[in-house]
Amino acid sequence: MITSLENKTVKELTKLHQKKYRDEEFLLLDENIIKLAKENNYLKTLVYTGQIPFEFSNNIEVSQDVLNKISKKENLKYIGVGKHIQESDNYGDRIIILDHLQDPLNIGRIMEAAFLFGFDSVILSEESADIYNDKCIVNSKGAIFKLNICHKNLNDEVINLQNMGYKVYATGLRNETKEMHEIEASEKMAIILGNEGSGVDPALMDISNEIMKIDMVNIDSLNVGMAGSIIMYYFSKQS
Repeated sequence: MITSLENKTVKELTKLHQKKYRDEEFLLLDENIIKLAKENNYLKTLVYTGQIPFEFSNNIEVSQDVLNKISKKENLKYIGVGKHIQESDNYGDRIIILDHLQDPLNIGRIMEAAFLFGFDSVILSEESADIYNDKCIVNSKGAIFKLNICHKNLNDEVINLQNMGYKVYATGLRNETKEMHEIEASEKMAIILGNEGSGVDPALMDISNEIMKIDMVNIDSLNVGMAGSIIMYYFSKQS
């Protein structure tokens, strides 16, 4: 059992709170998420104090003080270290594209909605917030382990998707923007959601097949997580 707060392993695990150290692994601080990571083969190490919560081949027993230091929380009984998500170009038929989203909480909620409403993949721009931030992981409700998630240069990837037969729909306001109910769902489709402040990059709008907006009254904008959920729900009913 590790009891020293100065132990090398303890120091290395504590560093995982910072994005720059999460090149290969990340912390899991929620019990339900840890179990889902294990079920989906994304749990690398179990770190626990007291009685081991479940059988796992790669585990480290530590004192409560050590666990508190690593987790930066009080009196958790175990935490996990996760393995990075395996990225794939096997996108399935329905894709959500996230352009420069900066709030990991929004990304997590969009992942949850994507899984709930039958979308297969989430493609993020290379400049988007870190998906291994705890806010993203927890708010995805485990969907991060079930979806195909990858990072791409979006300008190149939109053209690539169109060459593969996908129709790409950007969200935003332009003269040619259509109401969501005017858009006919296609068998293979990708929907672009934009940055919380600036929206979808105009260059991506230029190359999208169509641009759409949600029909609304009383307000003229929505949080991107809510907007994404509404759009995915709508098109899930058009299957």
